[in-house]
Parts: sequence; structure tokens; C-alpha cells
Amino acid sequence: MDRMIKLALFVLVALCCALAVDAVDCGARNSSCSNCVKEFECYWCGANQNSTKSPCLKRAVWKLTADCSSAYHLYPSCAISGLAVMIIVIVVVCLVVIGFATCICCCCCCGNKKAKRKWQKEDDREKKDREERRLRQEGRRTERQERNDEIRKKYGLYKEDGGASSEGRYQRFDNA
Repeated sequence: MDRMIKLALFVLVALCCALAVDAVDCGARNSSCSNCVKEFECYWCGANQNSTKSPCLKRAVWKLTADCSSAYHLYPSCAISGLAVMIIVIVVVCLVVIGFATCICCCCCCGNKKAKRKWQKEDDREKKDREERRLRQEGRRTERQERNDEIRKKYGLYKEDGGASSEGRYQRFDNA
């Protein structure tokens, strides 16, 4: 948790440095918290009751926490501690990232549903074609069976009762 606070503090200080235009004397603003936080580069330390300039990137971020405890560090307003603001910023950024990831995931899943419908149509078409081929094959099989039965009848090899004799469907020729 302490690393997260230092990281958030580092991001906040880096933002301060990036947006700071003119050098401001924060020590001259020690009269009150509201007077101190009017300047973007300054923060109010509630424990010491003084205004201090943000360390920017010139000094280490933990110098800020060494000068003033994070619980007493008042930055954007005097009503909320700097620690609470950092936590709120981190939570909001995390929620935005999670929302963005969710949107991307939903877009991918919706696209997948369309693809599934497309594959389902192809599967249905393949099933229909397979059934048609099966029916044509059965028709050809019955025609072939009828032709074979006609040939067997012609040569006397076919029995009308379906070949239910003890000798089987075919008769053996005797050389008598």
C-alpha cells in the first residue's frame, strides 16, 4: 500500500511539474490553507501548518512524505487530504480502465456472436446437403438392389419368399 501511495504521489507531483509555468514562492503563502492551495505548485501540510512547494521531479517523491505525513497533506482543497485525493484518482483511473476493457471485451463477444450465427448457417446448410446426399444414395441403393433382384430372377437364383430357406438365399448348382 505504501508503494502505491508513493507511486500515486509521484504521478501527482509529475503532473504538478508539467503544469507549473512560473516559479511560485509557497513559503509566502503560510497564512492559511486556502491561500496556499490557490497555487498549483503548493501544498498545505496540516501537521506543520505551513505551505510548501511540491518537490517536482528534482527531488525524490518520498521527500514530500518525509516533510509532511500523507494524512495531513492537503493539496487540491483544504477539505480533503492529499491521500484521499490520490486514492480517489487511482480508483477512478482503474474504473475507467476496467470500463474500457469491458467495452473492448463486449465488442469482441458481440462480433463472435455474429460469427457464430454465420457458422450456424453454414452448419445448417451442410446438414441439409448431407441429408440430400443420403436420400439420393438410398434411392440409388434401392435401384441397384432391384436390378440385382431382376438379374437373379432371370437366372433363377432369386426366391420369392425372400430367401428364407435353409440353404440360404442362393442355390447351389449340381452337376447332375
